[in-house]
Amino acid sequence: GRIRHHLKHNLWRSQSHVVFVGYQANGTPGRILIDGATHIKMAGEDISVKAHIHTLGGFSAHASQGQLIDWFSNFSNPKPRLYLVHGEEAAKDTLKKALEANRWHAEIAALGQTITL
Repeated sequence: GRIRHHLKHNLWRSQSHVVFVGYQANGTPGRILIDGATHIKMAGEDISVKAHIHTLGGFSAHASQGQLIDWFSNFSNPKPRLYLVHGEEAAKDTLKKALEANRWHAEIAALGQTITL
């Protein structure tokens, strides 16, 4: 999209600054830049990264693990089955273990898995 155009035409400029305010998933151009890449492939071109890369935390729309556990505690018996379908694998596994420690049944859904409710 439009951001790739801006990145392509500004990443090579040492006077440019790129600010990320949201989560950047592993393998995405944003994550690659945040992790300190000196070159990145965009639109078929290898672009030298000379721009200053910044991140601003605290802008996530996602609840913390503690907030999720608190929200789930509002449900009484019978406790529903929980399917974790979003997030990085390590984070889903950690949340699953925390839920199970609170006597919830949680499953990590596989990519493309169909769940009948």
